[in-house]
Amino acid sequence: MPQAVGGPLTGVRVIDLTIWVQGPVASTLLADLGADVVKVEKAGTGDFSRNLGALNGVRLQRDGQPNLMWQMCNRNKRGLALDLSREAAQPVFRRLVEQADVIVTNLHPSALAAFHATREETQAINPRLIYARGAGLGDRGPRAEDPCQDTVGMAYGGFMWTSANTSDEPYYPPGAMADVLSGTMLAFGVLAALRERERTGEGQYVCSSQLQSLMWMQYLNVGVAANFQEPFAGGDRKHPGSAMVNTYLCADGRWVALGLILDSHWPPFCKAVGLDHLLTDDRFAELWPRMTNAVPLARILEGHFLQRPADYWLERLRAAALWVSPVNSVTDLANGDAQVEANGYLATFDDGRRMPSGPFTLESHRAPTSAAPDHGADTDALLAELEFANDAIDALRVDGAVW
Repeated sequence: MPQAVGGPLTGVRVIDLTIWVQGPVASTLLADLGADVVKVEKAGTGDFSRNLGALNGVRLQRDGQPNLMWQMCNRNKRGLALDLSREAAQPVFRRLVEQADVIVTNLHPSALAAFHATREETQAINPRLIYARGAGLGDRGPRAEDPCQDTVGMAYGGFMWTSANTSDEPYYPPGAMADVLSGTMLAFGVLAALRERERTGEGQYVCSSQLQSLMWMQYLNVGVAANFQEPFAGGDRKHPGSAMVNTYLCADGRWVALGLILDSHWPPFCKAVGLDHLLTDDRFAELWPRMTNAVPLARILEGHFLQRPADYWLERLRAAALWVSPVNSVTDLANGDAQVEANGYLATFDDGRRMPSGPFTLESHRAPTSAAPDHGADTDALLAELEFANDAIDALRVDGAVW
């Protein structure tokens, strides 16, 4: 049972018809903000991700604990085990819809039709309902109903080339980032729709797809390609578009990242790192020549940064108020990073699991930290709230409609 806390979405009920990551992330964000999110799972088996043992070379189920991905994507929710493929489950679902403010789903349209959970059917029951759907490649067009998950979305959405470190091989960054991003954008759309409903009194349809969200994340990249018919230079650090926006290995094996995009950065950079003589080198005198000569400049900087440890360079570059950072791994961030800890960017939940606290901080609200529900943990309580009598609940359980 989620902790009883307030929040900006207190009083908002959300039906969660989601699986895997994209949809669950959207409803998790709403739950973090205080919404009463009811996670509907198939009776007896639950969400597919409950039983996913490993992902990208990492075991997700250890020491008898539930699947970590499941826990991360379903915190602060209540659990209802309801088999929507069974006719006996439909009256339960109808009552849920009558009392709901939002449905969040990323199920395939064919599954939604089979479960009588389409936008048309649910908004006919409750015209004030906000119907939010996470899609793969969009909800229209020739590829709208293609099966899609994070890898497919990344590939179609161009991000495998954006994140590649060579120009001839795409790269898939692990971690379901297209799912997480599009789920976050879907929650953003729900908030806008709730505000619009206050004004009009009407529900509406919200959609965010992996393709749409990835194009948004590559906002400048796509804009440059659409207007100039050429992309930004690729991510090969030995052949960068700019040697001043690049990473460099230091003497201690750590890396330093530069983000020096302005012409005015050049003089203080050269002075900070002891390369004053480059200020009189015509190849690097101005911003554009430095870009056209990025490869020779990068080679100079590679050799120079290797002479000292990372902290030496970071101290001098920060003293010059330049945009610079160590290149951290997620392991660095998750294990005692001072900035992460000071800002509370990792939260500890009541089952002891640690996970990112959220994508923003709201001064007036601290998100609850309830663990994801066991399968069907709140079924009886929710059915009682929906005014099903005990004998009716028993009949539903005998039928297999609930668990």
